[in-house]
Amino acid sequence: MRAICLIIAVVLLAACDPFSQPESMLDEYNERLARVLDVEQAPSRIPTAPRFPQARERSRHVEPISISMIDFLGLYGCDVQFVVGERNSILGRVAHPLTRLDVERRFILAAETCAETLERESLVEQLEDAAAQKRQTLPEVAWNAVWANREIERHFARSRGPLPIQPDLHQASLSARNAEQVNELISRLLDGELEQNVLTLDPVYQRWNNDPLAGQALMSAILVTTRLNDATRLIEQRLDERPLCPAGRPNRQSEIMHNVFIAVFVGHVQPYLADVQRVRQQLMPPLLAMSQLHDAAPGGALESYFTMVLDDQSETGYWQAFDQSIHNHILAWQRLLDQCGMAPSPAQTNP
Repeated sequence: MRAICLIIAVVLLAACDPFSQPESMLDEYNERLARVLDVEQAPSRIPTAPRFPQARERSRHVEPISISMIDFLGLYGCDVQFVVGERNSILGRVAHPLTRLDVERRFILAAETCAETLERESLVEQLEDAAAQKRQTLPEVAWNAVWANREIERHFARSRGPLPIQPDLHQASLSARNAEQVNELISRLLDGELEQNVLTLDPVYQRWNNDPLAGQALMSAILVTTRLNDATRLIEQRLDERPLCPAGRPNRQSEIMHNVFIAVFVGHVQPYLADVQRVRQQLMPPLLAMSQLHDAAPGGALESYFTMVLDDQSETGYWQAFDQSIHNHILAWQRLLDQCGMAPSPAQTNP
């Protein structure tokens, strides 16, 4: 009973602390800023994060290759017969995209090996043609293995909200390593190293299933951008309407303003911005590289999503907007503090 009461007390205390969650922290920051600057607050609506494209928008069509039953029976003794049988089984038809990639890989190896042992020239040619076609379509199969699965969709889930205050940066490092593992193995496979066992990536997919970090990073970028822009407008409104320090010297109101800057922005907001930046810098580059496997062009809704969410150099992306909001906000603070002779040091304003 005591343990239950302690848990309830902790939850209630967290609920009363506006700095325990990023949303309430940024709201509190704007409210305090509006009060001390004596300007009216008009919070913006937080834009909805883009939906990760559905599976059909992420999948690439792979033309099937058929082998007649007579020819199939003629493959007796070859491993390729077992691979074909596995692919055409009930389970094979609904196999996970990663499993299908493994089947395609094994088919190519088995078909090329089998072709060297057969005497029927027509069947040899058919196997060689099939193996060649499978090699040509392997990039599409690999793409589906990486992007057309349910686990990667959960990695970009929006339902878990933004990154928490003090996110697990070790987990961010592990998440980045997951994407790097995929990039490394799939790249070697597409470079012709077909002995790669793609099923060793299965633990990565299992972790993606329970790791919404990519979606949380996106939600944080949108939240921070919106609320920092709100706060910047509050400062600029005061600067445009009337000076906080008419004589250019600190006064009581400017001292309160400075306290908000140090205690709230530097003490709470800035560390969160830095954590979001760290997660972004670790996770987005390998995910972007994963979207460019074998120089593939995603096309359609998926390409638009990648540009907005993964490419932090895109002028239309969320990360450029995130960077600009921080830059504009720091400039606004510098103008306000300069007006009162309270200019901060560079260490205080660099997130």
